[in-house]
Parts: sequence; C-alpha cells; structure tokens
Amino acid sequence: MRRLTVPDTGALLELLEVMRRLRAECPWKARQTHRSLVRYLVEELHETVDAIESGTPDDLREELGDLLLQVYFHAVVAEENGDFTLDDVAAGIVEKMRRRNPHVFAPDDVEVPADAAAVNELWESVKAAEKRRDSVTDGLAPTLPALLYADKVIDRLGRTDAPTALAAPVLLLVPSPLLGPATWAPVAWWLRGAGHDVEVVDLGDAPRTPSAVVAAVVSAAAGRPVVLVPHSNAGLYAPHLATLLDVRATVYVDAALPTSGPTAPLAPPALLAMLTSLADDGVVPVWTQWWGDVDRLFPDVASRAAVEAEQVRVPLAYFHEHVPVPADWARAPSAYLSLGDTYADERSLARASGWPVRTLDGTHLHALHDPAGVGAAVSGLLDDLLGSRTGERLLDVVRDGHAGGVDPEQALRDAVRRLLGR
Repeated sequence: MRRLTVPDTGALLELLEVMRRLRAECPWKARQTHRSLVRYLVEELHETVDAIESGTPDDLREELGDLLLQVYFHAVVAEENGDFTLDDVAAGIVEKMRRRNPHVFAPDDVEVPADAAAVNELWESVKAAEKRRDSVTDGLAPTLPALLYADKVIDRLGRTDAPTALAAPVLLLVPSPLLGPATWAPVAWWLRGAGHDVEVVDLGDAPRTPSAVVAAVVSAAAGRPVVLVPHSNAGLYAPHLATLLDVRATVYVDAALPTSGPTAPLAPPALLAMLTSLADDGVVPVWTQWWGDVDRLFPDVASRAAVEAEQVRVPLAYFHEHVPVPADWARAPSAYLSLGDTYADERSLARASGWPVRTLDGTHLHALHDPAGVGAAVSGLLDDLLGSRTGERLLDVVRDGHAGGVDPEQALRDAVRRLLGR
C-alpha cells in the first residue's frame, strides 16, 4: 500500500491555498457560511457512500476529493472567523486517536485487546470517560437518519444499566380487588395473540387493603414500562399508581374514576350505605351477592364459577378508605372504554377531559362475553394514545440487526424484502 509522500503533502497544502484564494476572489464562495455549506457536505457524503457501494476505485477517489474539499472549505471559513485552522483540526483528531487507542500508542500501560470487539469496547470506555454523558441520547446529532439514530441509541443502551428504556410497555390488566384475574383472562389471551406483552395482576390471598392492592400492582409491573388497564373499582388506584410506576398510558375499562380532591373514597356515599346494610360482623358479602340478578353478567356456568372462586369477602372498613389522587391526573395519557351505561358518568368525565372514548354494548363483565371485542377496543384506544405499533416493529428490526452486526438501513431493506417474498 502506498504511503503518504512529500508530493501528496504538497498537494494538500496547495488545496489549502486554492481554497483561500477562492474565498478571496470568487463571489459565490466568499459568501458561504458553515450553515449554507451543510447541504453540500451532506450531498458529497452520500455520493461517497454510493461510490463505496457501487462505484469504481476512480469514482471513490473522486468523491473522497469532493468530501475533502468540504473539510478544507469549512476550515478556511473558520480560519477567517478566527475560530480555528486546518492545522487545529488535524492536531485535534491526532490527539483523539492517540487518546482513544491506548493499546496502540501506550502498549506498556494498557492490555492489548484480544479482538476487534474488545477494541471497540476499549474505545467506547475511553469515550464515555471523556464525555460523561447523562443520557444515552447526549451527543447524538438529531439530524442523523432515524434508523441510524435508533441503532446508536440501542448500542449505547447495551452499555448502560437501563436496557428497558426503549422496551415496549407491558399491558398491565388490573381486575377489581373484589374479584380476580379470571375477569381478565380471556382478554389477556386475545391481546397476547395480537402481539402485546400482557400481565394480569393477581391479589391472591393478600388482604384487601389499599396498600396491599398498590403493592400487588407494583410487584406485577416489575420495574417495566406499563400501560395500566384497570377495571371497575381498580380505576380509583390508577392515578396514584402512575406516580409509582413508569406508566406510559392508562386505558380505563368500565372503571370508577376519582373526582376532584387530594383523595378519593373507595365507595361513594350511596354504595357505602348499601354495603353497610349488607355487612355481617363488619364484613361485606362477596360481590355477586350484592345484586339481585347476576346471571346475565356471565356467558356460561363455567365462567361464573371461575369468577366466583376468586371472590373474597372484604371488611366494610375497606370501603371507608381513601386513595391519593395527584393533581392534574386527568391530563396524563388516558382513554376510556365503556361497557354499556353502568359508568355513564365516568364516560362523560372522560370525554370532558379530552380522552379517546369508546363504548361497547354489553354488561360490566362484557370481557367474558366478547374478549375479542374488548381486546380490540383496548388495543385501538392504546393506538389512539401512543400511536400504532409500527414504530415498535421497526425498532425491533433495528435491534435485531444491531445484535447481528447488520447495518440498520440494510436490516430494514432485508425485512421489506422478506415481507414481499423476494
């Protein structure tokens, strides 16, 4: 391979003098600034990439020359402004290469990496020590192509202790504390089939107290970003849970909503009076014994048996409790799915708050009758709040490509070819 020779060095110096003269004598070049030259820098960069991918060595030599011209052009503009010189540019990159390649320039002090991957890790560790960035996006040019930007973020996430920062949120289905996960089971199955990551909260034998309910939901989230999907009385907990978890959105399903005030009662006055009349020794009967006709709530005997098996008797004192309500909770990304008119007032409040709202013609336990309809409605409302999952799928393509060492643009092109069967 031919090394840089004196004549080549002379050509580099000559190019510098050519650019200085052009700036002095050419009206067009004299009026250019760093900002006005950006489009030409980007254009020459893409033409260089094209020459690498499909051109000849002569094409690449020519395009590298055009790219080099842009470097000299910017350096001369900076020199005229008194900012820096071309020599400063070269000295800076020489110093950086020596600093970030200690295995080459300081072999006595640094263990020589075993392979190319180890070299890259060494480079990144030195760079991280220099930059001391607070975020995985610090220092990333916002003008990077979207896929390249995503690829760089994924690479940085792999070097931090926050690998879930870009993870898709888990749909956390929260049943009424008076019932159990059986009310959500068919919908959970449908949502998983539609590609969602789903977790159903199960209180099990935990005492029915506000603190126990909150603890069970926090435990089910397991530190992951979530979309809360509370049903019935569980809706009252959602605003407070959003202060404890990484909640991306909340889709209330035929759920109670808190009103104004720093706390919300777990039972409104009329319901509390009814439960007081039903209570025996300070304990309320199971939920299906509150009402006269519950047969219509269930599609069959088996589903009723599954729900009733999970019911618990709750102390009347539970309904005297209050849960915290953060200020401006209704401004968080939220939507409401109404199953009939049982919670018509809450549906009206959701509309007044500007939330997406949908209504299905059914009963309070409509999820047992039509899990596909309820699942599709929840998924649709989630799209209304966060956008469709297209972005997540694209990010998966980039993530998989990155893991395999594939250029993100190439990974996307390959994915499109697979979709087209080519």
